[in-house]
Formats: sequence, C-alpha cells, structure tokens
Amino acid sequence: MTAEEIIQGCLVHDRNCQRMLYEQYFGKMLNVSIRYAKNLNEAKEILHHAFKSIFSKLKQFMDLNAKRKNDVPAISLEEWIKKLMIEAAIEHMHNNKRGHLVSSTVNARETEKTSSAEITDDQIIAAADTDAILQAVQQLSASYRLVYNMHEVDGYPHAEISKLLDISESTSRDNFSKAKFNIRTNLARRFSK
Repeated sequence: MTAEEIIQGCLVHDRNCQRMLYEQYFGKMLNVSIRYAKNLNEAKEILHHAFKSIFSKLKQFMDLNAKRKNDVPAISLEEWIKKLMIEAAIEHMHNNKRGHLVSSTVNARETEKTSSAEITDDQIIAAADTDAILQAVQQLSASYRLVYNMHEVDGYPHAEISKLLDISESTSRDNFSKAKFNIRTNLARRFSK
C-alpha cells in the first residue's frame, strides 16, 4: 500500500490504515517524544496523544499540500507528524506543570565537587554514549528539556520557541544556556565516577 493510499484510508477511519501509519512512524516518533519526556511512560503518553491529533488532522495536512504553490515544496508526512509530536510535548508540559517543578539547576557546591573544570567537553563527549546523553537530558526540568530539544535538536530559533511556549526570547535563551550547563555537569559527574 502506498503512503497516499494509507492516508486516504486513515481519512475514512480505516483501522488497518491507521495501524499501518502508526506502525510506520512509531519508532521514529517515540525517539522524538522520549527526548521531550522525563521517562519512557511519559514519552508513550505524549506519543499516543500526538497520534490522536495526527489522525484527526490528516485532512489539514492534505489541504496544506494541495494549496501550496508550484515553487513551494510539499511538506513531507514525516516532517508534519514530527511537528505535531513536538506540539503534543509542549501541550503535555503545559498540562502537567505541577509534576515538572523539580529544578535541575546545579548549585555552586555541586559544581565544585564534580571537578568538571578538569574535564574537557571533548573528554565528556568521548566518554558519553547515547543513553548517557539521553539520561542527562531527561534529568533536566521540563522547561529546560523542552527549550533544549526544540533549539538544539529540532532547530527552532529562539524567536519561534518564545511564541510557541509564550515566554520571552531572553527566557528561551537563558533556559537553553542553563540546560546545556546542566547536561554538561550531569555528564561530567558521571564521567568522573
């Protein structure tokens, strides 16, 4: 079945087509949602919420590409799904603010104990594997994690982040800087053990 046939089937609520679309993008989108979540259960919650939105908005995706001008390239289904996944993560953070109030800011005493000044960024990166980096990102507070992923991984500019999250551009930049510092400190602490 082609991608177009799967989409058309989803538009008429064909369960088989919905399952096929879900299975086709499950792995990639779980990787996206887990970057925004603090654990696997939260990532799956975000993923399932996003897929509900994806199925309900597929007509909008088709209309968006149908209305494009000849010199404007079509939006890929994967790109559009990823955007909805990020929107679901933002919505999840807004809806669950109480559960994300734990600060991940490292105080000065903890920084001194890690002796991270003696460890270079290159050493940390060389010693860290993907799981270690993911764990360091997941240890961030929700707001730091969200801004870090949107800017560093998904390429959103701070101006767009500020609009999507309803924060100032300087707050976005500040959260990003603190997120990078905390990731580095968490990895340095792990490296020095």
